[in-house]
Order: sequence, then C-alpha cells, then structure tokens
Amino acid sequence: MKSFKDILTESKKTYKFIVRVAGDLPEGFATHLETNLKKFDLVSLSSGKRTPIQERPLDFPQLQNTETHSFEAEVNYPTTPHVLENYLADNCMVPKGHIIVRIPGEPLEITQDARMPSETPYESLLNTEDMGGESAQSDVAGNRVMDLLKELEVARKDREVVDPIAGIPEGESKDITDNTNIKSPVGS
Repeated sequence: MKSFKDILTESKKTYKFIVRVAGDLPEGFATHLETNLKKFDLVSLSSGKRTPIQERPLDFPQLQNTETHSFEAEVNYPTTPHVLENYLADNCMVPKGHIIVRIPGEPLEITQDARMPSETPYESLLNTEDMGGESAQSDVAGNRVMDLLKELEVARKDREVVDPIAGIPEGESKDITDNTNIKSPVGS
C-alpha cells in the first residue's frame, strides 16, 4: 500500500491561466511577465498572440481601437485569477484596466473562442456552383401555402371546442336553495 507521501507527490496539479493585455506592450514585457510568474512556480508560458486592432475588444469594452495580446501560463502554485491579475498589474508596468486574467474553461472564455476566426479562410456559399443541401423549392411560394393550409385544418380539427359542462350529471342536493341572501343587510 502506498504511503500518503507517495500519493501526495504523484498528484501534482498545475493551474492554467490566460493573461490578456490591451494596447501596446512595454519593451521586454514577455520577460518581465515570465519573471513575475516565477513567484507562482511557473511551468510554462506561451509566446504572446496578438489580435488585430478592434473597435471594442471583448475583454476590454472600456477601451477603443486597440489590439490585445494573449499569453497562456501554467503554474504549480494555486492561485485565483483575481489575485494573479492584481499582482501582474502592480508588477508588470501595465495599468489595471489593461490586463485581465482568466481560466481557460470559463463560460466567457468559451464564447470568445467560438467568436475567434478560424485558421481556414471563409468562403461564401454564393461563390460555389452547388450551394449544398437539397432544393428548397417545395418550401416556398404556392407549395408552402397549401402545406400551411393543411396544417391549419388539422390544428382546427384537433382543438374543436365542446361544451365544458356537457355530460356532468345534475346534482340532487335538497339542502341547496336559492333562498340565501335574499334580504339586504343595509336598511332592513
């Protein structure tokens, strides 16, 4: 049976973060970032990926017409994105509003990855000879009108309204009469 010490040394966990910086980077920012991340026992740091200049970057809506740089970092020391963001903003010569740290699996991160352009160039279907799929001529114009009328007829037959109290037997209670509340409480 393994000892606790063996189990603990085998269960080495690393923590991944995405560091995004808006605007122009100061000179030597990548080495400065790497130096500051060594405090958290840095495992790996990717080279920065630069996005084109955007009117309103997704992570920095308060900034206009700027580019963003993205670094992927992996550290051994457990920390939160907020703590890491504040530490890097204080030590990497970047204003706090120009740096953000995220975890790769966050929902906002996933939606941004879906919006990022893919490596393959986009080709419009209008430029291709066959636009793919089956012909949609049966779903337009007169054919669709006739199908719609058939669907409406079926729906009308399904929801025919019947008398809601039809078939309910009439009550035989003798103690219920319409003699109740025949005198007005005011003026009698």
